[in-house]
Amino acid sequence: MAQVHGRAGAATYHKGDRLMYRALVPMLMMGVLIYLLFRSGVQSTGFFGAGAACVVVALGFWCVRDVFSLEAAADQYYGGAGGEYDVGVVLSRLPQEFHVFNGLGFYAGDVDHIIVGPTGVFVVETKNHSGTISLRGGCLCRNGKLLNHDFVRQAISEAMYVKGRLKPQVPCHVRPLVVFVRAKVRVQTAVGGVRVVALSSLIDAIVGRAPSLSPEDIRRYTGRLESLDIAIASRPAQESRRALRFSRSVLLSGTAHPGFVRIALTRRSR
Repeated sequence: MAQVHGRAGAATYHKGDRLMYRALVPMLMMGVLIYLLFRSGVQSTGFFGAGAACVVVALGFWCVRDVFSLEAAADQYYGGAGGEYDVGVVLSRLPQEFHVFNGLGFYAGDVDHIIVGPTGVFVVETKNHSGTISLRGGCLCRNGKLLNHDFVRQAISEAMYVKGRLKPQVPCHVRPLVVFVRAKVRVQTAVGGVRVVALSSLIDAIVGRAPSLSPEDIRRYTGRLESLDIAIASRPAQESRRALRFSRSVLLSGTAHPGFVRIALTRRSR
């Protein structure tokens, strides 16, 4: 088994957690607006009462839309973190002379996985896409359509960043890889110097190369990486996600509850 540093997917899970926390703000605002609607706005009559109710409803709609938007973005991060975790499990099965670093802080985000071993230094960018990945005109396609994001350039940028952090120790060549966890990959050649593989072919892409690093080189590289910002752990997000969705359901159903409607009508008739 490889020597693993950090928890796979922890940094991406943390990004999703932060969005979930941000979603709590409009949730609280929506609760306050609902309270004001049934405690203040409904007591007024005429044009002012109708205007106040419209304003409160409009602000409430904005809060609901913001909550759904943040929740959808957080779900994307959680899905990506699940893919990184799966890749981390596979990488942990490398021979014991390999070191696997998960979640290295990066100026544009984080590097999903870094592998240091006898066959070299590798940067692995994980993608959780499904479908079929192919090559057309030097660009990656998913189900025949060009991908919206240039994953090859992203992997190259991360490899250059890692190389810059290791260069003060000894010169090295960092090989970038893009791995698709759930997709079928039909890319036979490297794309701009980047290997694109499926999860089932990841181990072969790493251990199948000729040895190029000595034990001393491995020790220097791992010592340097251990001093950098590695994601060690992440708070489980299930509880916060369930709490947010439960609160959202309570507030949304509460606004249409017959009891609230009866209270509103009773106050308006007085």
